[in-house]
Amino acid sequence: MQTVERARRAGIQVGVLCVGLVLLAGGCGSGGGSTGISSQPLSGKIGGQPWTFATGQTDSFLTTDSEYTVDAYAETFTACTGTASVTANEVLLNFPKAVGNYAVTLDLNQTFYVAATNDNFVATSGEIDISAITATTITGGASFAYDADNSVNGQFVVTICP
Repeated sequence: MQTVERARRAGIQVGVLCVGLVLLAGGCGSGGGSTGISSQPLSGKIGGQPWTFATGQTDSFLTTDSEYTVDAYAETFTACTGTASVTANEVLLNFPKAVGNYAVTLDLNQTFYVAATNDNFVATSGEIDISAITATTITGGASFAYDADNSVNGQFVVTICP
């Protein structure tokens, strides 16, 4: 199961890289600015299907010294020791390891992963607000979209995995 999960994550990262290169070559506009983050739980649509945040965990393999990579799911499981089903849509969050408000940009993009089609949709505009980081959790909110079928807005608390 862990091999399948790593392969899926590797596929997501390759997709993000490819989309990022295409966007860079195409001269996409910069995003950012305040979009109004909801006080409700992070929710929206992925692949046109309703999605509401349930479990989030940092990915220790992809997290760097300066940036967290977080897998956010609509399924409930024990963070850092359990796994979501391979059919689960997810949001791959990226943000600096510091409290603050950050514009979603080409450099700080957010990815929607649609499990049924294995598609990645990369949002390059919107907002991430990190309100607290402890030794075990990251608390914040986000509002970003790729299109009407891939968008989220609301609050999250994710677990920092070792």
